[in-house]
Amino acid sequence: MQDYTAIKDVIGICRDAEQGYRGAANAVKSPLLKGLFEEYSIQRGEFANQLRQAARSMGMEVPDTSGIGGVLYAGWMELKGALSRNDEHQILVETERGEDFSVRAYRQALALNLSEEVRTIVQDQFAEIQRAHDQIRALRDTTGKGQAPEETQTDRMKGV
Repeated sequence: MQDYTAIKDVIGICRDAEQGYRGAANAVKSPLLKGLFEEYSIQRGEFANQLRQAARSMGMEVPDTSGIGGVLYAGWMELKGALSRNDEHQILVETERGEDFSVRAYRQALALNLSEEVRTIVQDQFAEIQRAHDQIRALRDTTGKGQAPEETQTDRMKGV
């Protein structure tokens, strides 16, 4: 079983996304986007904690890799917001790029030989990761078409 590798890698990407979403929330003015990013930040922290707990129940001690990558990414998101005058489309572009990394990490983990318990957790989380990715991409695409971001976000978020 390759549970340890999968858990370690996915925890790392979750911690990076947790920090990245926190930075994105700080980089936008829209209360709706700020709330969405904060929600996803909390979600990714919970995902990492769920995986660490599963590892412990299997007798593994997996380090919580809340490393420099996530902190740097959060800082980059905030800087990008400042440089772009809080352009929500630009923040959504960067956020979607970060989600691409999350999707890739989960797919790689699911390609490994995992125990049933770990596979179930990773699959369930991956479904949520994919939904978040799709929502961020839809918001990014909509705000890039010259529509009023506030109106677009409200309309999109109500439908999602």
